[in-house]
Amino acid sequence: MHPLVRDLYKRVLHVGQDYPTGIDHVKQVWKKAIRNPKNCPSCYDDKGLRKATAFRSPTCEEELLHNVYQGRHMVKEMIGVIQLKKYRAMKERYGSNNNDELQLAMIELESQANTGIYMAKRT
Repeated sequence: MHPLVRDLYKRVLHVGQDYPTGIDHVKQVWKKAIRNPKNCPSCYDDKGLRKATAFRSPTCEEELLHNVYQGRHMVKEMIGVIQLKKYRAMKERYGSNNNDELQLAMIELESQANTGIYMAKRT
């Protein structure tokens, strides 16, 4: 396995621990994608077996770099999905009611500051 592909797979496993569908699903999907000969056709022969000199050919190296770049982009998308999941969980836990109470308290404080009540209490 090429070192860049190995590094990408390690990143996926690290990010996949928090992924909503679970680490097992992430492992299955990414192993299938990494081993698929259609993703890097110049590295495989007609039977789907890896060529012995595949990593030495410039076309294979270019395809590999392009696919690793796309894989890193997918990892960033996975991180975005995880952050969205965490945001929704926090919003559900703490709700928007607390936010309304905070806004009312801020408006009350601002009105007190504008009318001078707050300043009178302070001096």
